[in-house]
Amino acid sequence: MPERNWTDNLTRGVGVVELDRNTPTVMNLRGQRWYGWDGAADSLWAQSLRPIVDPRELAATPRHVAQLIRNDEQLSCRYRKAFGAPPSATDDEAVFVDVGKALSTFQETLVSGRTPFDEFRDALARGGSPSSVSYSEPAQRGLKLFIGKGGCTSCHAGPNFTSGEFFNTGLSRFAPLGTTDPGRPAGIQHVRESRFNLLGPYNDDATGASAMRTRELALDNARAGEFKVPSLRNLILTAPYGRDGRVETIAEVVRHYSGLDPVRLHAKDGRPATPLNFTPREQTDLVVFLESLSTFANPWRPDEGGRCD
Repeated sequence: MPERNWTDNLTRGVGVVELDRNTPTVMNLRGQRWYGWDGAADSLWAQSLRPIVDPRELAATPRHVAQLIRNDEQLSCRYRKAFGAPPSATDDEAVFVDVGKALSTFQETLVSGRTPFDEFRDALARGGSPSSVSYSEPAQRGLKLFIGKGGCTSCHAGPNFTSGEFFNTGLSRFAPLGTTDPGRPAGIQHVRESRFNLLGPYNDDATGASAMRTRELALDNARAGEFKVPSLRNLILTAPYGRDGRVETIAEVVRHYSGLDPVRLHAKDGRPATPLNFTPREQTDLVVFLESLSTFANPWRPDEGGRCD
């Protein structure tokens, strides 16, 4: 649902069957390195193909997709305008991959709007004082906690509030049936085995530079239970939270992290952690700050264009 930051607001995604994981937003995907909770795709177009053929999700085939494009007058026309030639009459996989690339191109246009935090940040950059800007004191205190005591920027850094890397925070530990979700190691294995990775024949980058990270992937650099750090933008719109959607509110997320040591999330030496132990007011301030990273304005509108000819 576009008005819910392009999520379904379900605990876990539903295709042919209910899946094991919560559906992440497709907003602000442009420029990321890995896709999916476990990073099982190294490009957005490859990620766009996965649910189409996954037997638990759409359960289609490359041939089904290719025939749909060939036999639909409007789709085949748009394909020709996008790729400069009609869809191949014999190469189902090539047409299928092009569909993934078209889907990824659309998703790259989905960029969230400005938030109260953005207005505050830019006012400070122009030389304004915190007291002169319409940004609540609890939000400002929460921001100080976010970048200070909480150490949140060690994972949630950059304009999209995510490093794009993988960590085990304990927020989501088990699959719905109680089995362990391997997370990142399984994602790495999937990328390396996929015909549609950036090392394969469908990468448009002839230099091979875009495939460098894929080439360097190694299973010994990942631990079971590690999942991708999600963006915090429009967080208030994307409940429930966590890889398996078990956390219903932002306040619950903050309480969980209050019991963690952010430095230890990155360390692999087994040394003991020192929990943050946020006070009740600190937890409230952090929630107010996180809520300020959301905007209720939806900049996307469906294309009302005419027929393809």
